[in-house]
Amino acid sequence: MATALLNGRIHTVDPVVPWVQAALIEDGAFTIVGSDDEVRSAAPDDTEFIDLHGHLAMPGLHDAHTHLLFSGLKFRHEARLTPSGTPGEIVRDLQECQCGELVDEGELAWIVGGEFVPSAFEEGELDRSFLDRAVPDQPVFLYDYTIHHGLANTKALEIAGLSDDTPDPPGGRLMRRPGTNQLTGELVEQARWPVMRAIPDYRSEIYRDAVGWAASTCHRYGITSVQEASASPQALAAFRDLDDADDLNLHVAAHLVWREEGFGMATTAELERTIAEHASHASTHVDTKRIKIWLDGAPLPPHMTHADLDEHGNIDPRNILVAPDQLAQALCRFDEAGLSVKIHCAGKGSVRAALDAFDSVRRINGNRTTTHEIAHCTFIPDQDYERFKHLNVVAEMSPAIWHIPEYGLDDGFKFRTVLDSGATMTIGSDWIITPNPNLFPALQGMLQRGPESIDLTTAVQLLTLGGAQVVGRAQLRGSISPGKSADLIVLDRNIFEIPTDQIGTTRVLRTVFEGRTVFLAEDDGS
Repeated sequence: MATALLNGRIHTVDPVVPWVQAALIEDGAFTIVGSDDEVRSAAPDDTEFIDLHGHLAMPGLHDAHTHLLFSGLKFRHEARLTPSGTPGEIVRDLQECQCGELVDEGELAWIVGGEFVPSAFEEGELDRSFLDRAVPDQPVFLYDYTIHHGLANTKALEIAGLSDDTPDPPGGRLMRRPGTNQLTGELVEQARWPVMRAIPDYRSEIYRDAVGWAASTCHRYGITSVQEASASPQALAAFRDLDDADDLNLHVAAHLVWREEGFGMATTAELERTIAEHASHASTHVDTKRIKIWLDGAPLPPHMTHADLDEHGNIDPRNILVAPDQLAQALCRFDEAGLSVKIHCAGKGSVRAALDAFDSVRRINGNRTTTHEIAHCTFIPDQDYERFKHLNVVAEMSPAIWHIPEYGLDDGFKFRTVLDSGATMTIGSDWIITPNPNLFPALQGMLQRGPESIDLTTAVQLLTLGGAQVVGRAQLRGSISPGKSADLIVLDRNIFEIPTDQIGTTRVLRTVFEGRTVFLAEDDGS
């Protein structure tokens, strides 16, 4: 059955015809984009007519950086901790967790949850001892607000094979009680790997439910296309199962994890095998020709594990997680195979190291057609902006927390400078860090960065057609144009006609994916 959307203010993001009144959808694609009369005259007999009542409609949003499985697990299944909770509050939260229902019968149930905030603890409180007193016989792992570090109780450390005699691993630190070798249980960056790998897999239906819920949540915020930034084997299986059942109403560009056992939820060998078999994990709505690499940590206290530049302007190697030769070798291999790589970089040093590695790849492979990305781009050295365009590397500006003062990132995320350098830029939520994947506060934030602000039309293009271009799907989606996938959202306000400070509270009234309404607000106005 065809669907006709009439009486709207439709922003197409098509520069040739940027505004229309109506659109006709047939077989999941836009066929007529124009006036009410044009659409009515072309509509088949069985067409469903939807009156938009003058509301603004635009293409579905593209989230360039999200973690669907982790977000679904975090908000739907695992223990949720009181924001900035004290040890006593955390214990009460853990006692309410139904974590035993997540694993198969016979498996030892862990309590997994988050997120704790180190600054909320008094001196000496951030220690496994309070978990041991409350939960002595069940393993517990809690992740902190950065998602890069965690806290484990004694039972979890024992199962993972960690003791006071265990040395710090490469790329991580085992925090110790002052003046001793005794582990506090706090695990920084890659030191959390042994504990996370000891956690048994959840039942497969838990993973499917988590991803399905996350996709539905995306629809509530107008997101119809995403880049999954931590496509673990478990996430890939859930995507495939949902897509085979016709229940994945989302375009997913899945970045398969390379050599990061925490976010990858598997051993390094298993992750390599998954990458080698990437084609077998693809499905109708899931593109698996993408890789994710973590090059440093997070620019957030207290551990500040991002890689910066030293006082001489050189890369400080202390927080670099992949050696330069190993990184260049891996990138050459992936580039030669036509796999697009997204590299997590939170500091100026890691950004430069990634660009240096991409420079080596371009010189060795001579291939400038495969698009690669640097994720987050929180801070970029002044001399390196123009290298993005020269090397065909996308500056992905995520997470969407530049508008939150308490994160202290006001000097980062230089949107205007990136675009003026000629670089390609995308926008993502980094959902799991944020409470939801809502990109409208981020959209407002891009317009309120002082000299680094960009205009609204450009920002909307980045969140729609720009995202489709980066994942190689601009001919198929990203604008409301004849022949393209009918992915469209209807908003409760015209963001082009209201004060900028009202954009962040925009609500989505309807989300349409491939011609089907996948979200409809109760007060959609139609």
